[in-house]
This record gives sequence, C-alpha cells and structure tokens, in this order.
Amino acid sequence: MPSETLYDGPLHEATFYVPSGGGILRFRFSDLRAGGYVRSRDGSLFRVQPGTRLLLSAGHQVLTLYDPKLMARVSISFEPL
Repeated sequence: MPSETLYDGPLHEATFYVPSGGGILRFRFSDLRAGGYVRSRDGSLFRVQPGTRLLLSAGHQVLTLYDPKLMARVSISFEPL
C-alpha cells in the first residue's frame, strides 16, 4: 500500500494526527543533526532522528526538537497497517 504524507513543514512542535488503525511512520529531516521525540496523548515518548520508522497508534501526536533553535523541516509519511 502506498504511503501518504501526514505532515511536511517546520520540525519543532510539529503536530500531526495518525489515522484510525495506526500504522508505520517514517521521519525525514532536512538537517541530519536534528533529533527529538514524539509525544502521544497518553504521555508516551518516542525518540526520533533522521530515517526513524515508528509504529504508532491512532491519535494526536506532537514532534518536539531537542534543539528548538535548529531551523529544520520534517516530512512525516504514513503507511497504514
């Protein structure tokens, strides 16, 4: 099944929604020095860096950059289960 882009824009405090059923997300950063974490509604934290793939359940997610002064972009693609 083809992937769809959930978010493409500034990395820090990137807010996105994973469709029902959840799926695999791939994170592509414009700056290879970038890294951060995804925070779920239930308080779970997942570390992300360029090329990370995560299996996330449905719902609202927020991606936060470790260094908020770093000007980077992220593209988050989604592959349903």
